[in-house]
Amino acid sequence: MSGERAWGRPRVAVPSRLLGEPVRRNGGDGRARFLHDLGPYVDWLPIRSGSGIGPAADGYVLTGSSARRPAADAVIEDEAGLDDAVLREAFTERIFAHARLRELLRGDWQPRDLVAFQSRHKMQLLAHSPTGYRETGRLVAEAGTRPRAELAAAYGAAFRTAMAARTSAGRNVNVLQHCLGMLGDDLDPADRVGLAEAIASYQEGRVALGVPLALLRHLARGEAAGYVRDQTFLSPYPDELGLR
Repeated sequence: MSGERAWGRPRVAVPSRLLGEPVRRNGGDGRARFLHDLGPYVDWLPIRSGSGIGPAADGYVLTGSSARRPAADAVIEDEAGLDDAVLREAFTERIFAHARLRELLRGDWQPRDLVAFQSRHKMQLLAHSPTGYRETGRLVAEAGTRPRAELAAAYGAAFRTAMAARTSAGRNVNVLQHCLGMLGDDLDPADRVGLAEAIASYQEGRVALGVPLALLRHLARGEAAGYVRDQTFLSPYPDELGLR
């Protein structure tokens, strides 16, 4: 999959004044720069002063003075949080995941569609919450036997809860090692060693997560590696955002 079909297109509610702020490339305004870069990949839902928070969205950027909060299952970040690289990346990953979930559940999905969705998100879910990974898998196993609307509500809640859990270097390493194992015996031994070394370097804090991820994507070639290549863990949002 590629483009919007792979990432989804989030709907993000943002104070309208932020959308109108100029982007200063001298690094003095991280949040405005981030919103500028994010713009081509999302649909903005401007929040105007005195008009509330607007319609349902995948994510909300709110100020401390916001009169009311959106639904508990929404992705919410305070305006100041966009200046923090870790919070910014977490917000971005979740809004794209929520958008993919929304796109699935709003359509005439069939059990096979839910199975395929879960399959693509397995490693991403495992990186966030092993408990959520197991719970969503259990719910998917009920597709075709449990009432459709009831299953959609239960799966949606479990998926969003899992994605709300913070990732950690340890869980990311676990997932990277899972993916390395799934590449199979066809992987060149030297490439296997190189990827293992990149994972170890990330585990030791010497390189960013993007380093082993980039190498993993490069090595996930051929039919046997299709499962790994399709994992949202590898590309949870457009690479052009440069957040990892």
